[in-house]
Amino acid sequence: MKIIKIGLDYSHDGMLTLEASSYADFTQFLFASGYKLGKIEAGFYALEKARIYDAVIISIPKNINLKPKEIEVLEEYVRTGGSLLIIGSRGGEYLNRTNINELTRKFGFEFFTDDVNDSVNYVNLQKRPLLTDFKQHYITENIKKIVLSSSCSLATLGFVEDEKNIQVEVLVRGGLNCWRNKFEDQKWIEEDSPKIPLLVAVNYYKGKVVAFGTLSIFSSLGREYGFSAFDNDIIIANILRWLTLDVESEGQVVTIDLQKDLFYWANSIAKEERWGSFSDLINVSLKHFKDNYNSIIKELKDIQQERYQRKQEYKEAVKEEKEEEKVIDLIPKRKKEDLEDIISAIENASGETFERSFKSDEEESTEETKENAPEEFSEELPEDLNSLTVKELKSYCKKHEINLPAKARKADIIKILLYVLDED
Repeated sequence: MKIIKIGLDYSHDGMLTLEASSYADFTQFLFASGYKLGKIEAGFYALEKARIYDAVIISIPKNINLKPKEIEVLEEYVRTGGSLLIIGSRGGEYLNRTNINELTRKFGFEFFTDDVNDSVNYVNLQKRPLLTDFKQHYITENIKKIVLSSSCSLATLGFVEDEKNIQVEVLVRGGLNCWRNKFEDQKWIEEDSPKIPLLVAVNYYKGKVVAFGTLSIFSSLGREYGFSAFDNDIIIANILRWLTLDVESEGQVVTIDLQKDLFYWANSIAKEERWGSFSDLINVSLKHFKDNYNSIIKELKDIQQERYQRKQEYKEAVKEEKEEEKVIDLIPKRKKEDLEDIISAIENASGETFERSFKSDEEESTEETKENAPEEFSEELPEDLNSLTVKELKSYCKKHEINLPAKARKADIIKILLYVLDED
């Protein structure tokens, strides 16, 4: 199996380093994936040293420029078959005080001086846009959602010198509600920027380049936007595989979305047992599955059948409970008068008298009617009818056979009374 070597640039004060605890998950992923890692601390002045690596990762330099010789070497490295992952940052060249675009323009794109937001689809903050607009590509395979937090955008150049050997593709774009702060005419201004380019992939002669505008995707600190958020880890895995993929190698590279707990468990086993790489462990698992396919499938079917049986038993139990409820509902309800008749019969037969602890339906109905009936009002009406309650007004009307609407309000009753009494 070919050992893939990846070099990380340590020579331009980039923030992405293997020692940084904030990128621990990404570092662990690199080692678990079987990549051999190296630090590039002397810059890019010798093409032969760059060619040691299958891919080189450059995070945007801080307060330092790439030298013309370095740009020349990196361009030639890619032209002759090398791969570059170039990672920008909020504000692009301007805020980071560097000349990274002198390199990226060689490959048909540049980092824009801005920071991208989304007013509708975001995670907690608008500067963390939730992205779902992907172009079909190896890199976007199995990707549904990613977050690029505090990112600058990218701009593709309208003209490339050799279109046959330079193909620039925008693979990830912002949504329809994206907007950005951009630096223009020595001031920051806001503008709508739907469908803005956020990740590009370039085929450059014999080599490849991928670029996007944020380091936050590698973070272990922000679970809602970092390496473990949504499909961020999968797209990083796809990028590195696309950059380092050997088309002449045996087999096909496949992106697998592993459950995190299973991944960390399997990774610890691989380390303890000193497997060559995590891929070896997966291949052994697949080989075991193939060799024991019939027995494994039978066991899975038995488990499935057991679950189905439990589900059916539960449904039957629920059905029986409902049938019992229906039977209970069919039992005739005894009226209180029936109970009175039964107790009276027992008294006549036994010669004893029993105390009743209930009232008949008729008694209760009579009492309820009395409670709800309006109080009678037989006095003369006062000059100020508003001094009377609604109940008193209705009582007066009832006694004097004055008909009222069913839902008459106090004001309506007074008007009717005044009209009837000819006092309007």
